[in-house]
Amino acid sequence: MPQSNSAPQSSNNRHWGFSTAGRVFFGWGVLEELRTVTAELGKRVMVCTDKNIIKSGIAEKVESLLKEGGAEVLVFPDGRPEIDLKLVDACAEAARQFNPDVMIGVGGGSNMDLAKCSAILLKYGGPLTKYYGEHAVPGPIVNVICIPTTSGTGSEVSPVAVVTDPDRYMKVGIATRRIIPRWAVVDPSLVISCPPHVTSHSGMDALSHAIESFCAKIPEGRSPHAIFVGKNPASDALAMQAIKLIAQSLPTAVSDPTNRQGRENMSLASLLAGMAFSAAGTATVHALQYSVGEATHTSHGLGNAVLMPAVMKAILKARIPEMAFIARAFDSSLAQVSDEAAAEQAPELVAKLGDKVQIPRGLGAIGMKREQIAEMAELSTSVKRLLDNSPVAFDKAALIGILEEAY
Repeated sequence: MPQSNSAPQSSNNRHWGFSTAGRVFFGWGVLEELRTVTAELGKRVMVCTDKNIIKSGIAEKVESLLKEGGAEVLVFPDGRPEIDLKLVDACAEAARQFNPDVMIGVGGGSNMDLAKCSAILLKYGGPLTKYYGEHAVPGPIVNVICIPTTSGTGSEVSPVAVVTDPDRYMKVGIATRRIIPRWAVVDPSLVISCPPHVTSHSGMDALSHAIESFCAKIPEGRSPHAIFVGKNPASDALAMQAIKLIAQSLPTAVSDPTNRQGRENMSLASLLAGMAFSAAGTATVHALQYSVGEATHTSHGLGNAVLMPAVMKAILKARIPEMAFIARAFDSSLAQVSDEAAAEQAPELVAKLGDKVQIPRGLGAIGMKREQIAEMAELSTSVKRLLDNSPVAFDKAALIGILEEAY
């Protein structure tokens, strides 16, 4: 049966807004633009990074380029994969002593989020818990620049920072356009040293951003000033291109880390997916991952990858054209079948991509116990801002069903 002409749903009978980084620099070697930071944003620059980025030589290169431009630089070296309140407080205290004009996050999403959170505390003081949720930061913050060394989180263009709160037994989000970086510097050459498992997890994270924004709810009456405005034409265009790039290039980036085209495509896909979800928002995959990630102490991208096929199955009937597009991005032969038939293949095709890049199947394989399912579902019901963005409403019982499917 020939492909139908149905288009992905994105209502035009409403208002929506779109925000991204103040400026995006992209390309192999574009890190050199850091020489111009002092002329545009200020002379005193604090770099938030971690010991692996220092060991790789990337932090030294960043510091050198900044100093060539006349900057005074302080490097905070204690970032780590999952940032918590104590680390943010320590970074913010170092910032108070240095009094930077610019905070730069260099590394994965956690280092970029560390720069964002520390910039909030530098300007408005703590505790960071005051800023959980949406629109809680009262005004502008210190200039933030984000430089990703993985291809996945999209934090370089997003209005969100995620921290681990030990009192809540889950990760917590701060969502405000106040923390969207002034600059995003996306240099694919920085990702070459990224290990295969990090490339895999971060790439699947980018795919989850693209798919969840593409399949997000079309909300009635949601303000265009909302952090997540739901599915919209701009996010759709960005997400669709990101999905195609990831389907094409993630296996190459994992199996052949020095492949320049694969790395460039994944850096671009991550950037586009980040732009897409920064407006449309994420939904149930991320709501569940907040609790699952904390329970299993696994990376954000890995949890999203394992959860994604089960969530896709649960929303499939509400997003047939979108699921059909996703399926055809992975398997062009599905152009010859109906949207309904193609859409049915999408969850398994995403799972098979996971197989290719060493993503284990099932929550049990990443350390979650079956008896934790009800607790994880209960915790996830509190992430209302994300669940409200799903095209299908899920209560606790439905979330238990998704987790059972993902197990």
